[in-house]
Amino acid sequence: MEAILSKLKAKAEIAPDNALLRDTISLLTDLHRNEPITQRVTWDSLIRDFQRLQDQGLWDISEDNTKLLHMLRTSVTTQPSKELDRKPASSMPGPSHPAARALQGSFSIVYPDSESAPSPLIPTSDPVLLPLELVEILNRTYFHHLLATDPKRVVPPGKSLVSMLSRSPKEGGDPEKPTLHDKIEDLVHKAFWDEAIESLSNPEPSCQLPRIKSLYQDLLITLTPLLPSKSPVIITLSSPLPPTSSPLDSAIMHLREVVVSLRKRCAPVQDQELDDLLRSLDEPPPRSSRPISLATLVVDTVKSILRISDIMKEQLSQFVLGSMTEEQLQSTISKQAKTKERQDILDIWKSWRIDCSWPIWLQSYQPSFQVNGEAAEPQYKWIVRLVQALGSSIPISCQLPTREPQSIENSLPPIFFFSAPALLEIQNYLQALVIAASLRTLIRVPQGAQASFMERLWILLKAEIVEEPGSGDTKLVHLADEVVRAHKLDGAMLSGEGEAKLRAAVARTLNHNDPVFLLLQKRLLKALVDALGYQRSESRQAGAHTGPPRMQTGQHGKRAEKRARITIVLNPEELDATHGAETPQMTVGRVHGFEDEYLRKVVEEVFVKVDECIRWVEGVWQDVLRAGAIDREFVA
Repeated sequence: MEAILSKLKAKAEIAPDNALLRDTISLLTDLHRNEPITQRVTWDSLIRDFQRLQDQGLWDISEDNTKLLHMLRTSVTTQPSKELDRKPASSMPGPSHPAARALQGSFSIVYPDSESAPSPLIPTSDPVLLPLELVEILNRTYFHHLLATDPKRVVPPGKSLVSMLSRSPKEGGDPEKPTLHDKIEDLVHKAFWDEAIESLSNPEPSCQLPRIKSLYQDLLITLTPLLPSKSPVIITLSSPLPPTSSPLDSAIMHLREVVVSLRKRCAPVQDQELDDLLRSLDEPPPRSSRPISLATLVVDTVKSILRISDIMKEQLSQFVLGSMTEEQLQSTISKQAKTKERQDILDIWKSWRIDCSWPIWLQSYQPSFQVNGEAAEPQYKWIVRLVQALGSSIPISCQLPTREPQSIENSLPPIFFFSAPALLEIQNYLQALVIAASLRTLIRVPQGAQASFMERLWILLKAEIVEEPGSGDTKLVHLADEVVRAHKLDGAMLSGEGEAKLRAAVARTLNHNDPVFLLLQKRLLKALVDALGYQRSESRQAGAHTGPPRMQTGQHGKRAEKRARITIVLNPEELDATHGAETPQMTVGRVHGFEDEYLRKVVEEVFVKVDECIRWVEGVWQDVLRAGAIDREFVA
């Protein structure tokens, strides 16, 4: 650790103002001084920082630096084992191929190619000054965010959520260009296996036994999800090694038991490969051969078992996916998205930036509307502040961190980064609602034609928000045409001068400083914060008075005529506890100026969108919302 720190500090003398370099040195220093922190730091986030440092010319790829990164990864990923004689775990990193990486979590998301991704956060065609790897990370996390919050936007027509969680092998096509992450892992793996062969080639049992024990532990971790807990193989791998003068012979015998057990459980497509392994173990090199021959056989067999086990686990995960309910799928995706979103934001902004930006943002609390009732409670101050931002005529934004802090008006704190596109869309919807209500005050529409007028008006406004082709240039003209048309429905005749005045009134109404616009906007924003505060108050009361669920013994029920469909029971930690939870229906009171039946329906829909965004942020950043600072122990 000291060697890698000294190299980074030398680079810091050349680039003292580089924030990323400063943050990396600070994090590694904390890791060096405080070992428990390693449990909360992931290797993926560290290597991502080193990759960005390389892009900036502040980290070189060399044999010495690769060894230093190998040692760093060992210190981060290695944790003591309580079951296996309390000895350190193997320093072997996880498999580097894509399928195995995906299995390190519960299930993996199939991400589209950057060029064909729907609704990317940062289009790759835009001339951005960010590393392409960072753009890819942000777009993938945003895709995951949309899959959890607005799946209709990213799931292809006719497809289900299962199709987004499955992973099919690529047939044909060129292999992807290896990244820095892949190259380092390949070097680390090669060094690990070469060192294992070297240790096992030593004829002394005292040198062979620790390495065999380490390999057994790696096998145990990999095989535990595939074999019963009382399987002889699991018992053998988890037990202390018996004293022996020929550790390699014993290892070959144990590995044969492992292969036989996998042969019973694998799919037929793996039979031939496992049969080949059995033949090689049944006919090991003679004792008279060089020690490296037996060592190589043991190491190659362990590598093959790990690889085949990963394939079997992937096949098993596909079965589990097919057996999951739609609710479980959505909950799993939501949980993964929240975890990934939080981790990426912490990796990019670092906790100190988030802790600093939050109180500064709250200090700008100056709502233009009256706040009272439940919404005035201190814990909802951030919600009122967010609604204040939504009511601004300046578009909402959330900027990536820069070396020099920039003051951008109506910019949101980092915790809103992946929700910012949805909030910007909501901001446009709120303004469109105010425009529709303002235009409604210009004319007197006959009772039977009110719904038709407002519906036609809203179609035009919505087309502008979703950026339908050709909507922007003719927006004002079309709105004025609809107002003139509705005015004529009342039977009133319009002269050329009267129509010109009416069109001028339409143009004036679209001005955000127009008194009618401002008045209606204040009423709408007040109704929004009142509805959000009241709903959260109702949720809190409902949670305090929830009684036990009704219990049934089944003695008086009828026996099912058909066998129930198998339902997979997942680990609760893999599910989002808040997903699908019952919440009180949002109650929207009468809003003066928005009484039109069609307009009232749209108001409720937009308010629900705001509530969904807020609930998502609450599920990811409860620590910041409650205490104003990052809690490293908090799990989204």
